[in-house]
Amino acid sequence: MWIPFRSLRKKLRTFLKDYVSDYDKDARRSEKAWRRHEIAERTVLVVEPNDCHGEVIPGFCSLLLSMGYRVDVLMHHSLGSQFPLCRSGKEGIRVFTIMKTLWPCLSREEILNRYEAIIFTSSLFYTRPGMPSALDVTGLRSRRNLLIVEHELNDIERLKEEAFEQEGRLLTLGAFRQGTMVNPHSFGQVSITIRNPKPEFITVGALSAERKNHSLLLEALTDLYNAGFKDFSVTIVGEGETGEIPEHLRPFLNITGKLDFPSMFAVMERADYFLPLLDPANPAHERYISTGVTGSAQLIYGFAKIPLIHEKFASFYRFDAQNALLYDKEGLSNAMCRAIKQTSAEYAAMQQNLLNLGRQMDGQSRANLERALDGCRTSQGPTSKS
Repeated sequence: MWIPFRSLRKKLRTFLKDYVSDYDKDARRSEKAWRRHEIAERTVLVVEPNDCHGEVIPGFCSLLLSMGYRVDVLMHHSLGSQFPLCRSGKEGIRVFTIMKTLWPCLSREEILNRYEAIIFTSSLFYTRPGMPSALDVTGLRSRRNLLIVEHELNDIERLKEEAFEQEGRLLTLGAFRQGTMVNPHSFGQVSITIRNPKPEFITVGALSAERKNHSLLLEALTDLYNAGFKDFSVTIVGEGETGEIPEHLRPFLNITGKLDFPSMFAVMERADYFLPLLDPANPAHERYISTGVTGSAQLIYGFAKIPLIHEKFASFYRFDAQNALLYDKEGLSNAMCRAIKQTSAEYAAMQQNLLNLGRQMDGQSRANLERALDGCRTSQGPTSKS
C-alpha cells in the first residue's frame, strides 16, 4: 500500500528542495506575468532552460523581428540576471524569467497554445544528472510547432531528435551534414569600432583545455616579448584558471574572469582582434568543425573583430585571408605580429570584408529560419497540444 506513496513523497521532496534552493521572488513574479499576458498574432516563444547559450538569444530575436514576428523570451532567472538582451531594445520583445521548478510543468501551460512557434535554444538540461533532453523534461516533445537548436550533433541520436532533423525542425549554428543552419550573431546595438593605436586582443570563453588552449597564447606572448613587441594588450574573459603566468608577461594581460553580458559586450567593443585559441593538435577541438561550433564565431561576426585563427578551422567558419589573419606552422605569434604591424587602412578593409560575411550569413540564416517556421505551420498549427 505504501509503495506508490513512497515514489510520490520522493518527487515532492525533490520539488520542494528545488523550489527552496532556486527560489527567486522576481522570477516568481515574472512567471505569473508570463502566464497572464496577452499574446499578439505572429508571436514566437524563445526558450532557454539553462544558464548558458544566452549569446544566441539576441540573434534569434533579431532574425524573428526582421521577419515580422514578435518575440517572447522565457529563460531561467540565473541567465536573466546576466542580461543577454541588454543591447536589443524592447520593441517587439518581452522577456520573462522563471524558476527551474516550472520546467517539468511547462506542457500544462495553456498559454503555449497561443504561440505561432516555440524555439528551444538548447536541446538538453546541462544541470540535471545525465543531461536529459529538454523536450522530455518539459513534456513538449510531441508539439509540432517546436524547433530545437542542437549544439552537438552527437546528441541527436542520444536525445532521439531524428524526427526533428528529418522534418527540418532541428537547427544548428553551423553548416553541418545534419540540421538546418541558422547562425544568430546579432547582439543588438553594437558599435563597430576602428583599430586602436595600441592594438587590443581578446579571447572570451571558459578557461578549459576542452574549449581553448591558453598555453598557445602564453607561448605567443613569450615569442612577441622576446622579439621586442610590447605595445599591445590581451584581455581574457571567462571563468576558470589561467595557470602560472610568468611575471614579465603579466603587464600585457587583463584577466577579467566571467562577465555579465553588458560588461562583456563593452570589452568586446573596445577590442580589435579576437583569439579563438583553437588547437589543431587537440582532439577535443575537432568538434568545432565537425559536430559543433565555437561561440567565439558568434562574437567575431557580431562585433566584426578580426580573428586570428589556425587554417585548419578557418574555412568552416568562412574565414580567409581577406577577413581574418590565418596561421599554420608559423604559429599564433606570427599572426599576432602581423596584427600589431597592420595599418588602420588594412584593418578597415579586412573588417569590412568581415561585416560583409556577417550580412551574407544573416540572409542565409533568415531564409533557413523562415523555411523551418513555415514547416511548423504546415505540419500542424500553433494551437497543437502536447
